Amino acid sequence: MERQDDFEQATRMDRQGDHLWTTHLRPDWGLWSPAGGYITALALRAVGEATAFARPASMTCHFLRMGAYAPAEIRVESVKAGRRSELLKADLVQDGKTLLTCHVWAVPDTAPGLAHDDTQEDLPAPLSVPTIETQYPDQPVHPFFQRFEQRPIRGMPRAGDVARAAELTGFYRFSPNVKASDPFVDAGRVLILLDTFGWLAQYPAHPEDEPSPWIAPNIDYHYRFHRLTQHADWLHMRVKAPIALDGLMSTDGEIRDEAGHLLATGSSQLMCLPRLGA
Repeated sequence: MERQDDFEQATRMDRQGDHLWTTHLRPDWGLWSPAGGYITALALRAVGEATAFARPASMTCHFLRMGAYAPAEIRVESVKAGRRSELLKADLVQDGKTLLTCHVWAVPDTAPGLAHDDTQEDLPAPLSVPTIETQYPDQPVHPFFQRFEQRPIRGMPRAGDVARAAELTGFYRFSPNVKASDPFVDAGRVLILLDTFGWLAQYPAHPEDEPSPWIAPNIDYHYRFHRLTQHADWLHMRVKAPIALDGLMSTDGEIRDEAGHLLATGSSQLMCLPRLGA
């Protein structure tokens, strides 16, 4: 795939006023439909342009329907603004129907408060982990996944593997531009990774299903942004799908920098739907 842009360029929008942005949802940033991480990155970027605060603290999303590769609008409103924070609501609308609604808390770059951190982990050096092309030489890579370099640590199952815990881990570096300078825009890397790999995390528990007879769109996602992310070229991701039952599947994920500092965490609920043609 010849890549013409990166996540920063792909999430640029046209601002039509204080509360309205327009964009075109693109097929090269889609999977079953416009990817959930991509459209939430659009919403978060619009919020960043609407607020006077420097960075996101948390984001809660509800996915109401699948979208089409067509024009869309993002409407942002301030729900509550104070001296140290602001809550904003963003809706992504297409043909008069809301596809995504989310709330974002925005905060200053730094603020006084408690300070401790018991989360740091020891991680291998990213370049010490073989690339996905080396580990899976015969497996084609979907164009969407060519947006970032992948170095899996606990990767997707291979033919003949026995079932194991539903978990994926590894290092990821976006391409061609690795990161963005704006905190709201750069946090889009977190959204894209956790949203995309949440569904894939179930495959180690079901290695015989290729492709899976199911798809499982997110119905909601909650993200917490613990640190700024712009310093990190490589992002280490761990995402688990610890339970799938009665048509639902849950995921928990985290993003760290290569030094093992926790940058962001997220959790989601997905709804299983039969894959067409399965």
